[in-house]
Amino acid sequence: MGRYYNGDVDGKFMFAVQSSDAHTRFGAEEVEPSYIDYEISRDSYDDIVKELDSIDKGSIERVNKMFEENNGYNDEIQKQYNVTKEDLSEYADYRLGKQVKDFFDDNPEDDYCNFTAEL
Repeated sequence: MGRYYNGDVDGKFMFAVQSSDAHTRFGAEEVEPSYIDYEISRDSYDDIVKELDSIDKGSIERVNKMFEENNGYNDEIQKQYNVTKEDLSEYADYRLGKQVKDFFDDNPEDDYCNFTAEL
């Protein structure tokens, strides 16, 4: 087991003697990561379904109706459809959870759902 570096230069850090920031000695600057990798196990399927069921379907219906009748939204449109910022947040999370559930439903041979998200 070791720690590797990959990119324009590739290699393995020397075990127990070389720091992961050894490249800074030669002018390297650390760059904040812009992505995070996620993995969801099929073992979480029941929890995914339970979480989707816990989301208020009324708020999902209101947001769906708002988007069916409008290309976007603003404070006035939200007020017209009685949609709060929390409703929008729940709607967004519901869509994400539904994508994961649908992935497992459509891919019964896969034990994991993997994706990368921008930070």
